[in-house]
Amino acid sequence: MRPDAPPTPEEISRAIAFQEDHIKSSPGDLAAGNELATRFYRDCQSAQPGNRQPDLLGFITSLSQESVTNEDRGPDRTFWSYESQPEGADRPILHRFLARAYGESRGLQVLEDTPAGNQLNSYHLGNKYVKAALAKHYGVKGDTLDTTHGEAWDKLSERYAEATEGLVITLAADITADSVLGETEMPKLLENSKVGKEAIRFAVALPEREHIPADIHAFMSNDAVRCQLRKGDDDPQKSPEEFAKKLAAIDVPEDQKEAHRGIVARLSAAQDYQDLKPPPEPKQQGPSKRAKAFMPGVSMDNGIPPAAPSRGPTGHGVLNPVAAGLAPKPAGIEH
Repeated sequence: MRPDAPPTPEEISRAIAFQEDHIKSSPGDLAAGNELATRFYRDCQSAQPGNRQPDLLGFITSLSQESVTNEDRGPDRTFWSYESQPEGADRPILHRFLARAYGESRGLQVLEDTPAGNQLNSYHLGNKYVKAALAKHYGVKGDTLDTTHGEAWDKLSERYAEATEGLVITLAADITADSVLGETEMPKLLENSKVGKEAIRFAVALPEREHIPADIHAFMSNDAVRCQLRKGDDDPQKSPEEFAKKLAAIDVPEDQKEAHRGIVARLSAAQDYQDLKPPPEPKQQGPSKRAKAFMPGVSMDNGIPPAAPSRGPTGHGVLNPVAAGLAPKPAGIEH
């Protein structure tokens, strides 16, 4: 099975189990929050035996320097963002849990399963009850905790991307510019000489765009192209020319260069996305009267129109024939 193949039914079930277990393990009240905050404090004491007053925020920062490689897994790594509902799933699944299912069954690296990611993830530092306990008992302000916690994950994500040496299996429908994947990980992967655009794969299909023609959507779906695009680059509320400028700036594989030039040119010339839709197929007209006159077995009429119908008994005027331009037309085919 390819590392980037769609999830199997077993992987979907496993991902849902991971998601449900995470919800159950998250503190749901103050007592559970106090218990987890106490464990966090004790782990900090153990890591800083010489400190009379453990530096809790410093402990979080130190975790961002721990190992970002699971020695029991191979070189290929998963990266994820947001969620989707895979075919066969009865609910949306957060991609972080689908990534863990992939990692488990396909031997892929997953940040949350590395020593650093697993430990930092286990403290649930974004949980409101844990934050309340840390503020009440250990004087850690919520906004300061959020900043330090976020910076630690950013650093871990950066180091995780820099450590990548194999394929990149991406679980994301679109890459959002301000997400960790879009802002931190993907730029690092593209800069990584052992990865680059050629080693990036997507395991989730690119969502359809009603305003984008099929051939341009197919071009955008190319993995090496897609990893350089961001959600909103093709915003239908903006001009196609703006999207053309985004596309013109990316580096495409050799076999996509001709399509790239053509698509950029088409987008640049369009005033609106409607201009990119194929023109309606012309109506097929039958042979002219003059042509019919020379066709075997066809007689040409004398060109004299039939008499108009007579007035009816009510005296409300003649019955007007329907004008050709007003007659209903058969529905065309929309793109």
